[in-house]
Amino acid sequence: MSTTHIKSKRRFTEHKPLGHPMTLASDHKAVVEQTTLFPSRIRAPDFSDRLFKSGVHSRKIGSHVTKGVWAGMPIFTLTLEERATCPTACEHWSDCFGNKMHWSTRFKAGPELERILPGQVKTLARKHPQGFVVRLHVLGDFYSRAYVRLWETMLLANPALHVFGYTRRENYSPEGDLIHILNCDFSDRWRIRWSERGGEMGTVTLKDTTVRGRIAEGIVCPAQTEGDAVSCGSCGLCWNSSEPIVFITH
Repeated sequence: MSTTHIKSKRRFTEHKPLGHPMTLASDHKAVVEQTTLFPSRIRAPDFSDRLFKSGVHSRKIGSHVTKGVWAGMPIFTLTLEERATCPTACEHWSDCFGNKMHWSTRFKAGPELERILPGQVKTLARKHPQGFVVRLHVLGDFYSRAYVRLWETMLLANPALHVFGYTRRENYSPEGDLIHILNCDFSDRWRIRWSERGGEMGTVTLKDTTVRGRIAEGIVCPAQTEGDAVSCGSCGLCWNSSEPIVFITH
C-alpha cells in the first residue's frame, strides 16, 4: 500500500505543556479510590460501542503508519480507566497524564469488555487484511492475566493484528510474564514496552523539557518534541527499535 498520500487529520490541538503534569494530593479521592479524576467519562461497554478509535484526530498518534515494516497500516487506540487498571507501584499514580484528559472515554475493564473485544478485532481484520495497528493503552494498563491471554488469542486468530504500547507491570508479575512471552513469540506484531525501566524495550520519563534526540537514557520521543510534523505513525521508533524511549512528563 502506498503511503505517500496519507496524512493525519488532527481535529484537536494539545495544550498541555511538557514538564507540568497535574499532580493530585495523596489523599485525593481519585488517588485513594484508585479511579479516574473524571468518573463521568467511564463507560461500561456494550456491543453497540466502537471500542477502537481511529488515531486520525489525535495529534500524537496519527491516522496511519508511514515508515518501517508496518507502513500503510491504520492506527487505532483503546482507552481504559487509569489507576483502576494500573499497578499502584506506578511512579505516575498521582500525576498521571489522564488527570488532564477530561474528554476521553474510558471503557470499564472486565468480562463485558473481554466479550466484545474479539468481535471488534475480527471486524478490523476483515476491513484491513493487510494489517492494522492497535495502541494499548492510551490510558490504563493490562489489568489481569486473563486479559493478556485474550490478546494472545486474538493475535493467533488475526494475523493482521499488530500492537504497540506500554505497561507498568513488572516482567516477573503474572501479567508481565505473559507480556514478555508475547514480546518474544510475536516480536513482529506485539511490541509492548516496560514503563519506567531503562534498557531494551524500556521507557524512561524525565522532567527536563529541553532534551532532544539521543541522550544517555535513550531516544527522546520525537512525537513529543518535534511538533505537529511528527506522530507515532510517522515516527515508529516504539515498534521498529528496541532502544529505550525517553518521554517528557506531561
